[in-house]
Amino acid sequence: MAENLADSLMRWFFIQVLGPQYMTRRPQTMLLVCLMLSSGLLGCFGNEETEILEELFIASFELSAPAGELFFYTVESNVDYRIEIDGAGFLVDENGVVRDGGNWTYPAGFASPGLFMHPVVGEFAILNISAGEMTESINVSVIDAAGIVSGQSAFDTIDWLTTDHNNRWCGKGSIHDGGENYAASAEAMKQHLLDIGFDHVEVTEYEEDYLKDIVAYNYGEVYPDEWIVVGGHFDVAYALTPPGGGTSEGANDDTSGSTVSLEMAEALGTMNFDHTVVAALWACEEEGLLGSLAFVDHIPENVTVKAYLNFDMVSLNYPIVPPPGYGPYDLGIAVAGASDENHTVMLDWIESAVVDELQYSPTSQNEIHWSATESCASDHCSFFREGYATFNFFSAGGDASFWQEWHSGTDNLDFMVAKAGGEDGLASGFNTLVWISLQLFIHIDNTGDEFQGRWVDSTE
Repeated sequence: MAENLADSLMRWFFIQVLGPQYMTRRPQTMLLVCLMLSSGLLGCFGNEETEILEELFIASFELSAPAGELFFYTVESNVDYRIEIDGAGFLVDENGVVRDGGNWTYPAGFASPGLFMHPVVGEFAILNISAGEMTESINVSVIDAAGIVSGQSAFDTIDWLTTDHNNRWCGKGSIHDGGENYAASAEAMKQHLLDIGFDHVEVTEYEEDYLKDIVAYNYGEVYPDEWIVVGGHFDVAYALTPPGGGTSEGANDDTSGSTVSLEMAEALGTMNFDHTVVAALWACEEEGLLGSLAFVDHIPENVTVKAYLNFDMVSLNYPIVPPPGYGPYDLGIAVAGASDENHTVMLDWIESAVVDELQYSPTSQNEIHWSATESCASDHCSFFREGYATFNFFSAGGDASFWQEWHSGTDNLDFMVAKAGGEDGLASGFNTLVWISLQLFIHIDNTGDEFQGRWVDSTE
């Protein structure tokens, strides 16, 4: 009697979960496993108290996850369960936040854990899923996809900026248009960032009305008063600026940095993070870092900047092979604004993002150098001199051509494309940089209160 009753209940349970057609579903597309601990189902009948059984259901043991995109699958458990990833990717927690620790515990009843696979097609990972004493594994292969950020999207952005938003001169000087073009472009960027999905975007109005920074905010899930900031300067060198006499497009200096900041914003504005995301385009860098200095001076007293990522002159990166007469193209990543111990942590993050996750393969024409050094060559100086940790990305594009284009009319998109050997080459260099930056951002966001640059102890 008990055996017949158990069979009937088991059949009823599977029909409720899978539907009447469960017997005909193909196992490779819907493999549903029920693992039970404690006493078996048959032994429960006839007892005065029925024991609660731990159950783990996995929808499939084979996944094909798109490279560089958020991907969600199905796991059901009536107890808290833990997932460990062995391979080329990050986990996504129950709040949609990307986690870099290699393992995460999900609450009972949460059925949609996620993955964020590194953008290296052909890689794979193994997910080990544990609930109580039960453990099952899922094999994950990484397949090609557009990615949440991409070099092609970045190329489209720099093409847009250098076509529709030229002559972005800071309004301070008296020898040019007073900043009308810059101001109009700033309003266009504000609308663009709102369209991306940021909680709040402003074109700043400090005491000097020409300092029009464009700043977007998405507030953190856990630490809303701790900001991770990404940015590059939006102004270009106006007429008579030395050494080249000024530029209209400023494709490398620094429309390239604005491009990477906006491409990063495309991802950061749609993802969830523990810390508040700030994406910024700075005013008047060419006249003395004026926009970023004003921003730092106006940070609320209850807020700190966990880290700042700066992009200035970053058009040409690995895997671009320089055409004859150009190169080599070295990407420099300098960290500053932290204690020696935290500098080591910051450099480890860069190495992880560059070497382990992107599997960067340097050549004599394409090298990446990272170091702990402080300089005031760009807007990161405004942050590290106030005790905030900074990362400064810089890839001038070869000494000879760098001096030819710097602050001159030749700093235009056509010249950048020529130096990259074509549009696809320029896009591929942007692709490397935006992925390094996004993965670095994830590492920073995951540190909680452990990493705070120098601001906790400023005795140095």
